[in-house]
Amino acid sequence: MKKTSRWVHLASLFGISAQKFLLCLFDLLALLGTALAVFLVRATFGGLDPVLYHWVVPMLLLGPVFGAGLGLYQTVSLAPHRELKALFQLTSLLYAIILAVLFLSKTGDAYSRIVIMGSWAATLFSMPLMRSLCRRLYARRRWWGKPLVIFDHCSEGRELWHYLKRHPDRGLNPVAIYDLPDAPEDMRCLFASVAARQPKAMALLLQRVGKAQDVDVITEASRYFSSTLVVPAFGGNFRVHWLTPRDLGNAVGLLVRQNLRDRRRLFVKRCLDIGLCLLGSALLLPLGAVLALIIKLDSPGPVFYRQTRIGRGDREIRIFKFRTMVCDADRVLRDMLSSDAGLRAEWACDRKLKCDPRVTRVGRLLRKLSLDELPQLINVVTGDMSLVGPRPIVRAEVKKYGPVFDEYCMVRPGITGLWQVSGRNNTTYEERVNFDQYYINNWSVWMDLWIMCKTVPVVILGHGAY
Repeated sequence: MKKTSRWVHLASLFGISAQKFLLCLFDLLALLGTALAVFLVRATFGGLDPVLYHWVVPMLLLGPVFGAGLGLYQTVSLAPHRELKALFQLTSLLYAIILAVLFLSKTGDAYSRIVIMGSWAATLFSMPLMRSLCRRLYARRRWWGKPLVIFDHCSEGRELWHYLKRHPDRGLNPVAIYDLPDAPEDMRCLFASVAARQPKAMALLLQRVGKAQDVDVITEASRYFSSTLVVPAFGGNFRVHWLTPRDLGNAVGLLVRQNLRDRRRLFVKRCLDIGLCLLGSALLLPLGAVLALIIKLDSPGPVFYRQTRIGRGDREIRIFKFRTMVCDADRVLRDMLSSDAGLRAEWACDRKLKCDPRVTRVGRLLRKLSLDELPQLINVVTGDMSLVGPRPIVRAEVKKYGPVFDEYCMVRPGITGLWQVSGRNNTTYEERVNFDQYYINNWSVWMDLWIMCKTVPVVILGHGAY
């Protein structure tokens, strides 16, 4: 047996795919391993009876059962922020059951609260990390993911093919792509031929909404494939996760929800901003003072730099940053651009220079670690910005956003955002706009939490920063 197929063979004994089996295994490792680690740390201080905790193990072994009910082992993976929410719900449910058992049995005093609550808190971090490790180790193996055959009816199939190939963690493995013929008989022949060659594959139909057809394509595909994924193409850049099917009798409607119109959710987002700023102030205020001193010693000039940007509602705001450039940076930039056509082209592309001579020695390090943006916490507290959101843009960039600018004005700009954790300066400006639009159309508190978690390794490793 080949090494790469051992997991496939083992998973087949349970009647599931290798992908689902490995995710279950890593979830169990996180649940049991974290609880054991917390118990051992607490046991070093004495006073614990290991026998009392044996019954907790079978309770934690129920994790994958509840996880399946929350959609954690679906063929098509949940969006990252939705998976984070489901993992939180799973962990909290398991430990709520454990606490309920302790309450009903009236034996709670015999157990360490630190072990129970510490295990719950630590598992909230360990489960997403273990799932990330699982995908990093195995997602690019040929047996990972459900084989997928794309039937393109609206010229967007190639783009989706490349996306799924770049993101095998989504759980789909494209193996073929076909242009869907209009003639019903040709369509049926194509479905029959492909299904015979790929009996385990899922069909993906790209359908233009509102286009008249002589045959029910979805029904026809369902006759040949055990599962069919329908991707409606609405035109433009319509990409919304919050679509909920609604039964309307003889029709099926799609309810589109825009969370940024919900005042209660916006209130939670604002409370999260203020709460995290207050919690982080004990560490960040001394760090800011040290950085201010270093900046002052490194080069003459003010510590802070203020610039006018566009905020929510097309309102101009003044954002704070630690100064990372020489004092006469604007003049230096004009001189550089006037004498170098290559730099002019690079600047015109996304208003960034990879090797910017205006940046000071300390400024280069601050930018690498994104520490120059710490003063923007002041903007968060005053309500001009949020911790998570689109990057604040200047007036000259509005034309690059085009019609998306109206959506940009719906939300406060953020210190970090989807663009920053998806490549940052290594992406094109068009991709940056698409990331901002995706964030706005799919925003939720869980997406903010996921982006903040992703920001930590991105900042530490300095990905895409210059």
